[in-house]
Amino acid sequence: MRIKIKVRKNSNRNHQKQPRSLSGAEFRQGGPRYWAAVGTMAACGVLSGGAGAPVFGAQAGRQPAQMAGARQQHAARQYHIAAGPLDGVVRQLAEATGLRVEMKDPLAGGVQSPGVTGLFSPEEALRKALEGTGLTVQMGAAGQWMIEMPPLWASVDVQERMPLASPKYTAPVRDLPQTIMVIPRSVMEQQGATSLTEVLRNVPGLTIAAGEGGVPAGDNLTLRGFSARNDIFVDGVRDISPTSRDPFNLEQVEVIKGPQSAFTGRGSTGGSINMITKTPSLAKSVGASVSFGTAGLRRFTTDVNTPVRFLGERTGFRTNLMFHEGGVAGRDVVHNRRWGLAPSLVFGSGSHTRYTLGYQKLRQDNIPDYGLPWVPATQNVLAAYRDQPAPAPRNTFYGMKHRDMEFLNSDMGTLRFEHEFSDNFSLRNQFRVSASKRNSIVTAPRFASNDSLVINRSSPSWVTEDNVVDNQTDFRAQFTTGGIQHSAVGGAAFTRENNRRVGRTAVGTPTTDFYHPDPNQPWTGSFTLSTIQGDATGNTQAGFLFDTVKLHRKFEVNGGLRWERFATSGISSAGASLTRTDNMTSVRAAAIFKPVEPGSIYFSYGTSMNPSLEGVAYQTANTAIEPEKTYTTEVGTKWEMLNARLLLSGAIFHVEKTNARTPGVLPDEPAQVLQGNQVVNGAELGVTGNITRSLRLFGAYTLLGSEITKSNTPAEVGNRFINTPKNSFSMWSSYSMKKLTVGGGVRFVDSRFGNTANTRRVDSYWTLDALAQYSLGRHLDLRVNLYNLNNAYYFERLGGGHLVPGAARSAMVTTNFIF
Repeated sequence: MRIKIKVRKNSNRNHQKQPRSLSGAEFRQGGPRYWAAVGTMAACGVLSGGAGAPVFGAQAGRQPAQMAGARQQHAARQYHIAAGPLDGVVRQLAEATGLRVEMKDPLAGGVQSPGVTGLFSPEEALRKALEGTGLTVQMGAAGQWMIEMPPLWASVDVQERMPLASPKYTAPVRDLPQTIMVIPRSVMEQQGATSLTEVLRNVPGLTIAAGEGGVPAGDNLTLRGFSARNDIFVDGVRDISPTSRDPFNLEQVEVIKGPQSAFTGRGSTGGSINMITKTPSLAKSVGASVSFGTAGLRRFTTDVNTPVRFLGERTGFRTNLMFHEGGVAGRDVVHNRRWGLAPSLVFGSGSHTRYTLGYQKLRQDNIPDYGLPWVPATQNVLAAYRDQPAPAPRNTFYGMKHRDMEFLNSDMGTLRFEHEFSDNFSLRNQFRVSASKRNSIVTAPRFASNDSLVINRSSPSWVTEDNVVDNQTDFRAQFTTGGIQHSAVGGAAFTRENNRRVGRTAVGTPTTDFYHPDPNQPWTGSFTLSTIQGDATGNTQAGFLFDTVKLHRKFEVNGGLRWERFATSGISSAGASLTRTDNMTSVRAAAIFKPVEPGSIYFSYGTSMNPSLEGVAYQTANTAIEPEKTYTTEVGTKWEMLNARLLLSGAIFHVEKTNARTPGVLPDEPAQVLQGNQVVNGAELGVTGNITRSLRLFGAYTLLGSEITKSNTPAEVGNRFINTPKNSFSMWSSYSMKKLTVGGGVRFVDSRFGNTANTRRVDSYWTLDALAQYSLGRHLDLRVNLYNLNNAYYFERLGGGHLVPGAARSAMVTTNFIF
């Protein structure tokens, strides 16, 4: 394809030498090099009579017939364009894709681009080329893309739909036959999210369970009605540790809904959560933020990226730091203190061969919160509140300030190798070693008797250690057989997960009063360490293969399978022997119809497997029984609107667990048998992107009709699942006006049940958040976040014996520095 740059030749030869490339950081600073470049441009313009904007790609004046050969289909493809001046990167993109791109100011061509490496659609690749540059892009007339410089005082806040980072997906989100939410870093930062649970408030149909039943508190998630505690991943590696996670080192969070053991391995009955960590590039940037807020909140983060020339021209280094301390608005005594560090180094950025080294440490010292007790069905003093949350003020704390503790530490090291042999074949290997520790003592409040308001302080206490070694190798290949296009992904995974845990028993814990608990009461009791140390190891060997077959420009099918061997052995914390090996095969298949390029209609089918030792030594089930099996069917559609600025999606689905665990009732049956049946029928609606250049939306609605259709416990047949709202909704929007950005979010969660008998219930609730952000200069902006403006008293975490209130009305003020 011919590339024409509409810049007149300068008759003054002294100005023909090309200037040194400007980094995005230098460009934003508006420093001496910026003004020197502007002066040079002005002088050139006067001497030459003015210069037009550079245009890359097809010429606007070509006839449709002439452009037909130049245009490329909008399908995703592999790119490996090295970092360098933006005009060179865009030129290569135009040659490869047929996009027509214009730079409204020729100075932008000298800005340093990080390049484009990976699988993207043409539009996604163009936006990837602008990451960290401070430049913006929008669709102009006649399908032409316009790259613009923001005003010098503007605070850059570019938000776009991010592609999935997992190598197992071979198409943009628009063409993936599954309900998917990708929460980008820009949304996390706008919302001021300080924990993974706060990030996941954007996901309707996802709820949080309280620590209970031998599982300590942490990110205990429920997705589409099924537990997802074991379905949390970091860069595609399972993380089973009972911990609370901070988003300081996250680029995005990917929530994939529906059974998908074919992609992730065991579990994933309701879906999975994959956290993508930040990686270095060759751009120069320095960012920092300082936050203060309600309940003594103090938070500091930095994000520094720089090329490291002495280690190689394509070497980049990035480090993220975080310190956080504060309580929870409306919850007395509860306190969180943590710090994190995450350095990473990339060799060969933007080239065919890349090595990435990364390390992350997160250390926490908290006073944990187990909230309020449920009122028992036999309680006489509070008879009007039977099977309801205890009628206590939100700030009531039944724990012991000078005894309760939660020490958490996690370390994670990663080595990733990537190589593109060609545009059509690439190989990746990722090696991960991680270790996490937990030492916790918590107060779980319970009524002491039916005829009093005395509260027993049950004291679950654990010391746990989780160690994971994981190695994954995968390849991607694009090829044609008999005129049919294929996009294949295959590979193997080997994982070792070890869990060691020991319990402690409290002696001499004082009781307290229901209405007037004393958190400062001295602790004079003692703890007895169990003589039994649980120690279990799970070993996984797996192989997988997927293929997307394009049968016609409007019709394609994809499918694949994963075979997995999961062998666990050891001893539980109760002293029971844990030995089981399961060989599992999971499948995924879909048909996709594309009536036009920006839209797709799909039907998909998938399975998941839940072995009895899915969590290794956490929540162990009967080791004598086979894995539970879950099947899903989903029909949905996705449409890009407004020149691909906005993505609309909708789906209806059916999920059925056909052999759910239920108590054995016959004399010769084990304690658990696979004779239950559980069903979820539902629908999803989603919107992501820009209505206008200034107005952005990010939201979704979920309908979940859950039912226990078969069980050996007659009282629960026909009932809804625990902690599964029928309706839930989340919408975040922002509007930018020069220096000012305003926004807000609304979230609704329907009523939920706290037990399978459906006798315990919490009311529905909604919350309203608000945002205002103002640029104070080239390097500085101020952001104010307001949370739960309506001051709703609601319960965020549900457990069988207790439930934890959400935060009250609160505020956070953040100063962001950009250099």
